[in-house]
Parts: sequence; C-alpha cells; structure tokens
Amino acid sequence: MKNWKEFIIDKIKLVLLALAIAFVVDKFIFGFAIVDGQSMFPTLNTSDRILVLKLPIISKDPNIGDIVIFNPPYHAEEKELFIKRVVAKAGDFYKIIDGKLYVNNERLAEGYIYQESIWDRGYAFMEGIVPEGMIFVMGDNRNDSNDSRSFGFIDEKQIKGKALIRVWPMKEITVFLNPY
Repeated sequence: MKNWKEFIIDKIKLVLLALAIAFVVDKFIFGFAIVDGQSMFPTLNTSDRILVLKLPIISKDPNIGDIVIFNPPYHAEEKELFIKRVVAKAGDFYKIIDGKLYVNNERLAEGYIYQESIWDRGYAFMEGIVPEGMIFVMGDNRNDSNDSRSFGFIDEKQIKGKALIRVWPMKEITVFLNPY
C-alpha cells in the first residue's frame, strides 16, 4: 500500500493533468461566450451563452450561414469579440439592394433576419467581391448591427470560432445548423 506522501503526489499529478487538459480544450477546441448586444436578434439575445468550436481546422473554414466569433478589424483590443453571420466568402460577389442581399447574383434566402425593412445608412461596403482569405459578415438584426457593411471584410485569421450551441437560457437551447 502507498504511503500518504505517494497518495498526495498522485492526487496532485491527477489535478495537474486535469487542469492541463481543461486548458488545451478551452484554448484550442471549445469555449463559451456570452452575447452582448442585439445585433444577432432573433437568433441570439443579450446574455445568451453559447458553446463555440475553436478547432482551427473547422472554425477557420467558414461557410455562408455560419455564425462566427471574431476580433473586429478596427480594434487593437484582442479581448473584444463580435458575433455575426457569414454572408459571403472569398471570391463571392455580393450586393445589397433595398435591404436584400444578393450573392453571386442570386438573392440569399435569409429567413433568420429580424425584419425585411432595412434602414439605408449609406454604408461604405454595399457591393463588391470578397478578397481571398476574407469573409463578409452581417448581423441578423440588420438595423442594429455593426458589421462588414461599415467596417469591410474580415480576415479569416481573425475568426476565433464558430457558434455551435446556445446553452443558456436552458429553455432556448439551440444547435446552430447552417441553413445553407
């Protein structure tokens, strides 16, 4: 039988191993985020908690319809994150006419947006071709969203992860399946 010192050392090793695994999982595979703001309403609300997939092989390969977490392009503060929906990716031609989004000359069916009537705010990026390695993102609440229409394209390297599941509030648990 082990003496008490060996027993304590074994338990400390176990705790350290568990902490190391938790750190790797949180840093590179999964994490949690709290939504702050209404830019993704009705899909997400302020204070919703979401599980985010951080695995670079998957999260750095965005598809139209994916909800991504990223560092906004104009902030040096690495801690600030935005959550938006990918609406066009590298090589896509996009155009917004009367609040309607067209990608490669086809209207995107966006059943997730908050309202059909979009306010014209004279955004700088209302049409163009998405450059290689970049994406174009918009919030689901188009009238209350600071997105690519105002700040332009997002480098795929800025993506920190993809939203997988809303885990809170519990009565609204949702798995985010890509609508496209």
